[in-house]
Parts: sequence; C-alpha cells; structure tokens
Amino acid sequence: MPLPSFKVHLESNEQITANTRKLVFRLDDPKTITYKPGQFVSFMLGTEDDRPIKRSYSIANLETDGENSTYIEFVISYVEGGKASELFFNAEPGMEMEMTGPFGLLFLTDDLPKRVFLVGTGTGVAPYRSMIEQIKTRTDTEFHILFGAQYHKDMFYLDDFKAISLLDHVHFHPCLSREEKPECTSGYVQHKLAELSPNPDTDMAYLCGNPNMVDEVFEMLKEKEFGVKQVKREKYVFSRF
Repeated sequence: MPLPSFKVHLESNEQITANTRKLVFRLDDPKTITYKPGQFVSFMLGTEDDRPIKRSYSIANLETDGENSTYIEFVISYVEGGKASELFFNAEPGMEMEMTGPFGLLFLTDDLPKRVFLVGTGTGVAPYRSMIEQIKTRTDTEFHILFGAQYHKDMFYLDDFKAISLLDHVHFHPCLSREEKPECTSGYVQHKLAELSPNPDTDMAYLCGNPNMVDEVFEMLKEKEFGVKQVKREKYVFSRF
C-alpha cells in the first residue's frame, strides 16, 4: 500500500531560539491531513546514490484534534553540515515539497492510567505540544510534562506548557542541565522523573528526543518493572546527510 503523500508549500519560517526554527507548511494537494496528536510526518529531500533522502519531524500543531488539518507545524534544531538543517534554516516562504505521513505510535491512548509522564528533550517536546488540547480534557489522569534543555534560552513553547500547567491535573517541569534558574529543576529530565517515583501499577511514560536520554529512561523504567506497553518512545537521530 503506497504511503499517503501530500504536496505542501512553506508558509512561514521563524527563528524561535538561537539554534531552533519553527516552520509551518500549508497543504496543497490534498488540502487536508488527519493525524493523531503525537505523530510525525516525513519530508522528501531528494535522492543520494539513487536512494531517497527523507527527514521526519513531530507534528507540533496546537489544535483540538488532528482532524482535517490544513497545515503542519514542526520545529527543527540546527546540525552543522546537515542537509535538512541547511535546507530548512534557509528556506523561503513558497518553497514546495513532498510530505508523507502521518506515522508513529506516540499518541495518547483511549485508556490512560492514573499518571502519565511526557518526557522530552529539545525538539522532542513538539509532540507534547500537539497533545495540549487533548490533555485539557483528560482530567482523570495526572500529567507531568518534563522538558529538558542545556540552557533556558534553548527552550520554546514555554507559554503553552506554562498555561496548561495552571490546570490542577497538569504539572510542568522544565529541567536545565547546564544552568540554574529559580523556576527550573537543575539536572537532567531522567533525574526529575526519578524524583517523581514512577510506579508501573499506576503510571505510563512517553519518551521523545535525545537517544541517550530515551535509552537511559527506558532502562530505568524497566528496572522498575514497567512493561513495554507502558513506555512509548521515539528517538531523534541527528543526521548530517
């Protein structure tokens, strides 16, 4: 079965941190896409040695759901010499591309446990941003959003996460590994998660971002006897090609 394919054009390209840009693509043909918040799409970047080159990005749209969306928003961090970084960081509105998707299983299930941990580093928080409108309505579950970065200046979408954390059932934990800020936890997200005492009898975890973080947290949760279905994970691999 062929992959769902879309013709899209770049509507906006905005720098949101020194090393991160937010891009919005408008769908042209077909004009809408239906996805589950937390999923990702892939962009075709041409070919190399007769092999297609594609890069995948988590959907960061802030919508009630993913039904018949007319645009895709995502964030990208710069990798020196990276083909996708050079393309997207310098892209001008109007650029046309081919997009496929949606893909991935990093979305909220119908039956959620007592607590859900949404753990992300860098652009790995993008899928959690797309879940915000769903999280608002899932009041029977306690959500903990853990956002890890080296410095506060590297963080983005903070207003969105802070706003939802005003709800009684949502908690936001920004974590900085190389800086101290009164409103942030000092250290890595995995250390903050350990402080929250995850329990396989009552909890579930979503992991997205740096592969080392994802692996370390997954191993920690396995030691606590979390089952495979209780931990959803997605690694971001940084490629120069």
